[in-house]
Amino acid sequence: MAGRQAALCRRRSARLDPLPPGAHTALACAIGAWHARRARRHRRQARIIRELGTRSAIAVPLRARERVLGVLMLASAIPGRYGTADLELAEELARRAAMMIDNSLLYREAREAIRLRDEFLRVTSHELRTPMTSLLLSLEGLLAFCSRGPLEPTSMTRQLAGTLRQGQRLRRLINQLLDVTRIESGRFELQRSEVELTELVREVVDRFELELRRAKCEVRLDAPSSVRGFWDGCRLDQLVSNLLSNAIKFGPQHPIEIAVRQPGDRAELSISDHGIGIDPARLGTIFDRFVRAVPATHYGGLGLGLYIARQVVDLYGGTIAVRSQPGAGTTFTVDLPTGRHL
Repeated sequence: MAGRQAALCRRRSARLDPLPPGAHTALACAIGAWHARRARRHRRQARIIRELGTRSAIAVPLRARERVLGVLMLASAIPGRYGTADLELAEELARRAAMMIDNSLLYREAREAIRLRDEFLRVTSHELRTPMTSLLLSLEGLLAFCSRGPLEPTSMTRQLAGTLRQGQRLRRLINQLLDVTRIESGRFELQRSEVELTELVREVVDRFELELRRAKCEVRLDAPSSVRGFWDGCRLDQLVSNLLSNAIKFGPQHPIEIAVRQPGDRAELSISDHGIGIDPARLGTIFDRFVRAVPATHYGGLGLGLYIARQVVDLYGGTIAVRSQPGAGTTFTVDLPTGRHL
């Protein structure tokens, strides 16, 4: 009989559904009574239990840190087989098993956290080294040119523009790292004042003129003459810059559409590119910290731009949404209260 039960268990265990919700307190009951109450909802489980010849059972929750990880179930072909002592033993066994499972889960989470940290440090060191190397090379080249005599204005402008570009990139990376520290410590705050959104967007686009030209991206701005709200101008600039930078990076040689609207007491900003798009499987995580929608080996970045953008929007009590299709581009839409009541 025992051999037949073991064989049935091996064949059937993968087909058993979880016990119904609510089995969070230890119980000892006769299977016959349980079957009578649950037969309609759990016919398959009842059939398997009957084939095993089970007549009594104990089911105890595997509980750890106020969470139920599963259920430990002991079954017997003998009616009334289990008593109070058996229940106490099962509870102790479940407690120890739950502790072991929980420790295993914590260990796995710790290893994953270490892996993410090491990956972040690797990417960060690479991202910081690249503009720093370019910056030093530009300065060395500029110094070499100067040692040969006066530079032509065109050559001087080109050298200085390259140096400035790398310095700005380095500054953005460092600011992102500092912002993550501020967010984690609860010091990521807003300094509100009246801001004109359309003007701010135009200023950001002008600042990215060189990057836009190099990527061959034409910006098409559709905005009313004035959209005003009480925002932090620096943080709002950062938000628009992060989204525009993404559009340039992932949609080179394609136009970028920016639209500003003011429905009622809210402002809406959308930035669309026509680039590689985002894998649907990654859409749910792109606003998480250190997450990149594309491999880091193909595209630079720390995986912080969208994370910080969402933090900024959350501080305003607004929303940021993404709509994307692989190969057809991506649209980010930001909805912000204007804060007129402040």
